[in-house]
Amino acid sequence: MDAYSPYKKKRIGWLAGIALTTVSLMSHAADQPPVRIGWVNWSDTEITVKLANLVLEDQLKQPVKLVMADIGIQFQAMANGNIDLIPMVWLPGTHKAFYDKYKDKLEDLGVLYEGRIGMSVPDIVPASEVSSLADLNKPGISEKFDGKILTSEVGNGQYKLTEKVLNDKKIVGYKMVASSESGMLSELDRNLKRGKWSLVNAWSPHWMFAKYPLRYLDDPEHLFGGTEQIHVVARKGFSAQYPKVAQFFTHFSIPQADLQSMMSEAREQGSSPEKVVAAYYAANKQRFAAMVEGNKTAAINP
Repeated sequence: MDAYSPYKKKRIGWLAGIALTTVSLMSHAADQPPVRIGWVNWSDTEITVKLANLVLEDQLKQPVKLVMADIGIQFQAMANGNIDLIPMVWLPGTHKAFYDKYKDKLEDLGVLYEGRIGMSVPDIVPASEVSSLADLNKPGISEKFDGKILTSEVGNGQYKLTEKVLNDKKIVGYKMVASSESGMLSELDRNLKRGKWSLVNAWSPHWMFAKYPLRYLDDPEHLFGGTEQIHVVARKGFSAQYPKVAQFFTHFSIPQADLQSMMSEAREQGSSPEKVVAAYYAANKQRFAAMVEGNKTAAINP
């Protein structure tokens, strides 16, 4: 029989306390409802949401649920409280109609990066013939594009802006051919291989500008706006319920060059968005820790 030892008893009690504390913390993390992040299957958004997912689960032990749907559905679901946030709201122009409709039920957590939308053409289209949106109205030009504007999903912000441009007769003789992002770019790829002209509803950052020789058409009337900012927007009350998560998203940012590089790398054979995001996170963990802690200076210059 072991001799009685008050130190042994204290040590057992201390270890038991540590074990109970650990179990309690793990239980608390497991009991947290997941943060529901809405997203659309766009290349830049996929990188953004999967990177945020990794940071939240690793550094805050915060469960996350990713919900994919069209942008209009995302806004409605967020306003109704069915999802918590979407990190892909293009303002002030692209998603203005959606944002203005629901803004009283939303919180703007800040800007992730900058972008641009507009119509683009490949370099097989001579700049001497088409360099601006106005040039699309020159005699015989629409026929060279088969009267088509290649675009992604029906009803997204860029689709609606283009629809307005067409309805206002800013350009005439064209109709939109809507598809998915991949379908739109597959048709562009086929046209290029055949030497056919294409007119594309494009946006950047996007890997399409790395893969294809595309250029934006000049837009002096700002029909598609100027520089856009991509915001993280949440449902009303989100910051009060998830203050640490909100603090992270307020400081979350991705250098555009890094984002474009990740998008390109994710398309390479044998890679995937998940692999690319995991590698980038591992290499920049200190910077993301600073974002979680709300240290903006360290987040930019670790």
